[in-house]
Formats: sequence, structure tokens, C-alpha cells
Amino acid sequence: MVLHTCDRMAAGGIHDQLGGGFARYSVDAEWLVPHFEKMLYDNAQLAQLYLDAHLVAENKRSDGVVEKWNDEKTNTPALQHSNTPFADIARDILNYVLRDMTHPDGGFYSAEDADSEGHEGKFYCWTRAELEKLLAPDEFKAAVRYFGITEPGNFTDHSHPHPLPNQNVLSVVEPLPGRDALPRVPVPQSGIGPTDVELLVSAKRKMFDARSQRVRPHLDDKILASWNGLMLGAMARAYAVLGDEKYRAAAEKNLAFIQEKLWEAGSESRLQAAGPAKAGTPNKESGGTLYHRWRDGERDSVQLLEAYAFLLSGVIDLYEATLEPGHLDFAIALAEAMVAKFYDAENGGFWQSAGGAKDLILRVKDDYDGAEPSGNSVATLVLLKLAAITGREDFKKPAEATLRLFAHRLQNFPQAMPFMLHALDFQLEEPRRVVIAGDSTFPKARELLRAAHSVYQPNKVVLGNAGAVEEFARTLPAKNGPVVYLCTGNSCQPPTQDAAKVREMLK
Repeated sequence: MVLHTCDRMAAGGIHDQLGGGFARYSVDAEWLVPHFEKMLYDNAQLAQLYLDAHLVAENKRSDGVVEKWNDEKTNTPALQHSNTPFADIARDILNYVLRDMTHPDGGFYSAEDADSEGHEGKFYCWTRAELEKLLAPDEFKAAVRYFGITEPGNFTDHSHPHPLPNQNVLSVVEPLPGRDALPRVPVPQSGIGPTDVELLVSAKRKMFDARSQRVRPHLDDKILASWNGLMLGAMARAYAVLGDEKYRAAAEKNLAFIQEKLWEAGSESRLQAAGPAKAGTPNKESGGTLYHRWRDGERDSVQLLEAYAFLLSGVIDLYEATLEPGHLDFAIALAEAMVAKFYDAENGGFWQSAGGAKDLILRVKDDYDGAEPSGNSVATLVLLKLAAITGREDFKKPAEATLRLFAHRLQNFPQAMPFMLHALDFQLEEPRRVVIAGDSTFPKARELLRAAHSVYQPNKVVLGNAGAVEEFARTLPAKNGPVVYLCTGNSCQPPTQDAAKVREMLK
């Protein structure tokens, strides 16, 4: 059901078939006509979804073969999994964000509006006459079949007093066999041949270039720490799963942007400390502050739980993708600040706003996972993960108390908090820890790290044996180079340097 839904969404008009990315929602039951606004937080979560779908589909394939290859820039061995259409959609989303939604210094913008020149969808829609004039005859025929282009069109903006006539929202009506994000959709027998693949690629390129000359919808160019945290995590995981170095570079650059523009380290922050604190020892004097919004060189003074929790989630994803100890140090500093500023030590749960805000009548605890997951849900999961990586009980206890606080709501209205259910599932059993012992910059370590991320296993954490990781992991030695230990508690399977075996161990 999930994979089928991913298929249908990717084929629908809610997915920008030329430029990539997804609109906010569909206004019909077929995913055809969207509200054309594109949001950063939607696309970040959808990228994560399609990465998960890729791993599930890949691991279900009987012919999924892991091959070694060398990254062109780093000459680092990685794992190239058999591609799936879901991986293509994840790349499609992230490439759209890198092209159209990224500040030159690395921050991610918030949204693109739905309308341009006073008409919703004008930037994205086409008439049959426009395409006939733009494309060569064979390209036109291929595009008309593929996108289901008709003379009357399939979209009328009823909210406008003078809607544009004959508008077509692009969707995949007749997919090319074996080439689209619709592997389980029957293909009509209409004589589509291999040459149509090349014709369609050429047609799409011409359509994209022509569309780029149109008046674009307005860009909401404010940069929010919360939504940037979601996209940071998506970029980091895309690097881990797909092995494309540009996504790591984008994630690293984004984190540097947020640290420079929106983060103030406390005087005793872990980032400035002489060394990592002992496991289980809180750093109560960290005092780091994460502000929420930046635009045109100015930031606000607002502090929100969502900013801390979402950014912490993204930083943990980046640490697990790279094993850079500095990223773990920053995650710890963020977590300490989040607990200090937002956690209700008396009753459990996290307040939405920091204490002392002068413009608030009361503080509330968000308990609904909607278009974005709630701060409480994300904070709970990321603290559980960070506790598993660091061994810090002072991270685990607030998460468990938050689960107890919302236990009644989870029991009686679980559909209101699906992301909190994810956290609960993670907490119910001891998470599996994939410990990569040895220098994480070595080619073998990078190969093993790719293998660790090549299996859909949400209840695991990936860590190195250096830096502020839990004490047991620091005792695990490398053996003639980097090795992987798969551990639960203080029990580990025999270490291995075989990437294929790592995959089998995790299934």
C-alpha cells in the first residue's frame, strides 16, 4: 500500500514532472490537480519517504546486487545499489531544492507560491497548442501520450473570475515500460517503443527550458531553523543511502550556515570544551541558543522547540552518514540546550516555547503530528537515538517521560501522533547499534558505512568508536583496518569487513 501510494503520488500532478519537487496537496482523489505551492518541509519529509521506499523495494528484489564503485572526487569505495524509481524521485526532490530553493551560502528557503501573474498554476500548466508549437512532431506525439495532454485540458481554476482556458496539469498517464516511477501499473499496449524514451527526454528538456522563461511564482526566501533541519536530514540520508557526494556537501554547507547565522554557543558549550564529558554527565552550563528565522542578514529572537528538535534530528542524520565527531558534539550541545530550555522536568513533555517569553500568555505542549511532526514527537525520537549513540541517560529519561505523558493519547487516539508512535516503537526494544571501528575517513570505513545504510532498519543507530560515543563502543577495536560490530546492549556479533555481510546482518 505504501509503495503503491508513492507510485501514484510520483505519477500525479502533485509532483512537478519537469522541475522536481512536490506541491503541498492535491485537491482531488487522483493526485492530479494540486494546490501548486511548494513547501520545504513537505519536500524534506517526502525525500525521506522515497529513500525509505527505495530501500524497501531494493531489499525485496531478488536480483538486487551490491557493486563496488569509486566516488570520482574522493576515490572512496562506496556501495551502488540497484536503482529503483523511488531513488530517482528522491533525487528529483533534492535536486529541485538545490537548484531553486537554496541560498548561495547554503541555507534552504521556505516555499514557492502557487500563483504567478495572478493565476494559480500558470507557471506549471500547458495547453496542447503551446506544446505543438514548441516540440518537434515526434516529440509532441510522445509527450501527448505520456502526459495525457488534451485540447480542453484537465484543470480550470474556479477560484479565478477569468480562468485560463485549456490548461493541462502534467501527470504520467501512459508510462514508459520499465522507465517510470510506476513499476506496478499496467502499461497500455499502444505501441510505445524504445525510441520514445529519447523523444520524451528531449521533449522534457525543451519544456523545462521554455518554462524557465516564464514568470516564476514568488519565492519565500526566509530561512527557518526548523524546516532547514528537516531538509538537512534528507540531504544527509540521501548521501548515506545513494552515495552521491553532492548531497553530503549540501548538508555540510547548510549546517555551517545555521551554525553561523542562527546558533549562539554558550560559554561552556561542548563545542568549546577540552573534551567530551563522561557518558551520563549533563553539561548544564552549555547555554547554547538556536534562533528560528534568518532573512537578508537579520535574525529574529524567537526560540521554538521545533527548531531545536528538527535541527537536532538533521544533525544526527548527518553524524550517522559521516561519523564526524564534530557533528556529534554539536548534536549533544543542541540536545542539552533543548532539554534545559523546553523540558518540563516535573510532568514530562516539552513546551513549545522557551521560558521567559514576554509575549506569551501561557506555554503549551504540542500533541499533534500534522503536516509537520510535533516538536514533542521529534524531540522524543531524537533523544532516544542520541542516548543510544552516547549512552547518556539524561537524554533517555526525558524521552521516556514524554512517552508516558502522551500514553493516554497514543492509546486512545494514535492517528493524531504517528511520529510519536515511531518514537515509541524505537523505545520498546533495545536499538541495534552498528559500530564502525577504525578511522572513519578510510576508504574501507566509507564502504562499510554505505552498507550500514543500505538496509531499511529504522530501529538502529550508526556510530563510530571515537568522540563522544557510548563507552562500550569506544572499547571496540579495529582489526587490520575498519570493521563493523552489530551490537545490542553489550553483546555484539563477530566483527566483519565484508559489506555484503553487513547487509545480511541487518536484514
